Amino acid sequence: MKTVFGVYVNPRKEQVAEPLENLDTWISESQPEADFLLCTFNSPYTQKHYKNIKITSESEILKKAHIIVTFGGDGTILRTVQSIGKRQIPILGVNLGGLGFLADTPPELFLDYIKACSEGHFLLEERALLQCKIGQGEQSFFAFNDVVIDKAGFSRVIEIITHVDDHLLNSYIADALIISTPSGSTGYSLSAGGPIVIPQTNVIIINPICPHSLTNRPVVVPGEAIIRLRVATEYKEINIFRDGQLEAAVPSGTEMEITAAPFGVKLIKMKEREFFETMRSKLHWGDDFRNKKRWSYDEFEKT
Repeated sequence: MKTVFGVYVNPRKEQVAEPLENLDTWISESQPEADFLLCTFNSPYTQKHYKNIKITSESEILKKAHIIVTFGGDGTILRTVQSIGKRQIPILGVNLGGLGFLADTPPELFLDYIKACSEGHFLLEERALLQCKIGQGEQSFFAFNDVVIDKAGFSRVIEIITHVDDHLLNSYIADALIISTPSGSTGYSLSAGGPIVIPQTNVIIINPICPHSLTNRPVVVPGEAIIRLRVATEYKEINIFRDGQLEAAVPSGTEMEITAAPFGVKLIKMKEREFFETMRSKLHWGDDFRNKKRWSYDEFEKT
């Protein structure tokens, strides 16, 4: 049976043009046992016609694809995760962006990776999702990186009463509260002073933004925990963000429940890559940008 690849692009990135042309040429030359379906999302940087890639709708891709290849950055993968939902189609992220914690396939190697995928030679890395239910479950959504409760531009802080497994954790007086997965620990939560957590760790991070107390710090709770929140504000509403996108604006007093989702995300990897190696590479740990000529000691070999 042929492998069906769905191809998603970031429509705002001009860099998608070259790899798609290379992919089309590679298919002609290699004739892999695979079909390629492209959703352009109205990108002005894609061609109207390819010889070997079929341009189609996102809905058709979701029905037929065995693997989805994304050309963009981490944001493109976050959007793809929302599109896939419960289908759990494996994702191969080609990095045309900046850091690339999630989309970590180098563009110069993506054809080799696609060939390996078409032959079944790849690894799957499971990542956790969060599920957030608003009110009595009238509204529910999933988040890959984080759920953020935000004061909606109001000048004053909000109060976020937080329970973990029916035990009161804290009544946060803060600008916002981040509930993060381990995958999201290197995103917004990290910028707000949260810990970096290895992706395979079964935990959830609770991290206040600008808390009105010096003793309020990020808290890591078990992945099986049930987190219940009730938000109070003098303003007319608060905002709920999912992976950086506005999900809902709700009134003061709204309650919500956040737990691990009953399914996760499958990311395709070609080899086991140590997370610490990724951190050193992406965050430039160990790099010294100072002028070392002013130091008297000899440079030693790093291990």
